[in-house]
Amino acid sequence: MPTSIKGMDGGSIGPDSSNPIEKIRVSTPVNSGGSGAAASNPSSDNVHITESAKTLATLAQAVSESPDVDMNKVSAVQHAINSGSYKINPERIADKMLKLERDLGSAKRR
Repeated sequence: MPTSIKGMDGGSIGPDSSNPIEKIRVSTPVNSGGSGAAASNPSSDNVHITESAKTLATLAQAVSESPDVDMNKVSAVQHAINSGSYKINPERIADKMLKLERDLGSAKRR
């Protein structure tokens, strides 16, 4: 199966090559107005960022800069477990699980 294009030698493309495409690129600047088109003045674009967007950006940056794990809290819990002073409160765990279930249920209904 041939992989050549008529008139193309498959050589390198560059400003000093004999490639006709590169000759066009080098000799014809983009937006030169050579086709008789009227020169247009560039328009200015304006962007307005709302205060809520600025706040969200600030919060996102703060979250991305904060560590994933609070090592001070991890160390405190490890110390409490090792010393035997860490107390598990099953009622609190159950309450939190029920609250999570209610929150997830209400989110599904929306």
